[in-house]
Amino acid sequence: MSVVEVEVAGGIATITLNRPDKRNAMNPEMVVRLADAWTRVREDADIRVAVLTGAGAETFSAGGDLRSLITLLTRSRGPEDEWDERLLADQRGVMNTAMLRTTEYPKPIVAAVNGLCFAGGMELALAADLRVAGEHVRFALSEVQRGLIPGGGSVARLPRMVPAAIAKELLMLGEPVSAQRAHEVGLV
Repeated sequence: MSVVEVEVAGGIATITLNRPDKRNAMNPEMVVRLADAWTRVREDADIRVAVLTGAGAETFSAGGDLRSLITLLTRSRGPEDEWDERLLADQRGVMNTAMLRTTEYPKPIVAAVNGLCFAGGMELALAADLRVAGEHVRFALSEVQRGLIPGGGSVARLPRMVPAAIAKELLMLGEPVSAQRAHEVGLV
């Protein structure tokens, strides 16, 4: 099984983040494979819409894998495999593609949020055109609690989606909010 599963049927690409044992945290392999998946969706004329979800019932994505992805991106460690090498060869391009950091994606994307949606996972969900979430889901841009800033585009996206005061609260506190609260403020 791949860390990013892509299934296409009836014009719908279902992209599944598949590291449930690691809370679907994004490691270098997942980032590269996710970038490849978005490129496939963009270029395949038979795909009309994409649905992004996470494997397992507990977590959509906990964000970046602090041990493998963040240490590589901050150069705290060197590359150890082909996925690290591919990411570092075009870090900006791969990360921008993987995290959908563009305003002109040609096909609709739906984030089917099925569990914990924190940090980079929330940033990826925010990049989708539509977000649907189960009642048990919690959302957080929790990077600030680790002395980081959201690097997936949410600093720019979030204030365009919700009132400025709500965006500031989510970005500066990093506290989880319920799916109900996310719905009330317009995130889902």
